[in-house]
Amino acid sequence: SRPKERTIVISGVKKLHDTTYTIMPDRNEVVTFAIAAAATCGNVLIKGTQREYLTAFLQALDKAKVGWEAISADSTRFFVKGPIKPTNIISGPYPAFMTDWQQPWAVLTTLARGVSRIHETVFERRFSYVSELTKMGAKIKFYHPRVRNPDTFYNFNWQDRIPGYYQGVKIIGPTKLHDAILEMTDIRAGATLLVAALAATGTSVLTEVEHLDRGYEKLDERLKNLGADIKRIKEEL
Repeated sequence: SRPKERTIVISGVKKLHDTTYTIMPDRNEVVTFAIAAAATCGNVLIKGTQREYLTAFLQALDKAKVGWEAISADSTRFFVKGPIKPTNIISGPYPAFMTDWQQPWAVLTTLARGVSRIHETVFERRFSYVSELTKMGAKIKFYHPRVRNPDTFYNFNWQDRIPGYYQGVKIIGPTKLHDAILEMTDIRAGATLLVAALAATGTSVLTEVEHLDRGYEKLDERLKNLGADIKRIKEEL
């Protein structure tokens, strides 16, 4: 059973009243742009970052020696200030490092000198991007992280896990990524491969971009405004 603090209890009422509410910025978009900036040695200012909800990510950037600077209450600048360091990341529910962040983070770790590790604890199938990154020259190995009590440690039913799947990857760097033909399998894997293509040499082709469009609004156009060389083309049937 899950801890009580992981349970939301809702008590019904007879009538709801009106209010004004502002939807928080998309943390996944912030992280995607921040990692894209670092992976391409760029310098990007992102508005609407709400850093109080990005604590685990900012701490990871500090460990990787990637620069970030608070410009205002809700604006943050991300940049590279020197060699990127290897990191060990464990994904988890808020306020931990989000599972949606570990995929693009893998691209950043290919640039680090040494061995980085990513341990996925939220989902049992979250490394679909690995085979595509290896096409680009990334050196990634699967491994089984040592966990004392997997039934309570993981956020999925450990007894129903799929045989042959791994919950951890080791990424050996630095690696100079090169161009490849890549297939997006889901939203975050798609963003990961796009960031990798931006950081790689040569011209890469990404297919199944509908996954990316489902999770990001006009991502290619906004990246082009930052200097990215991206062209959307129609597939010939």
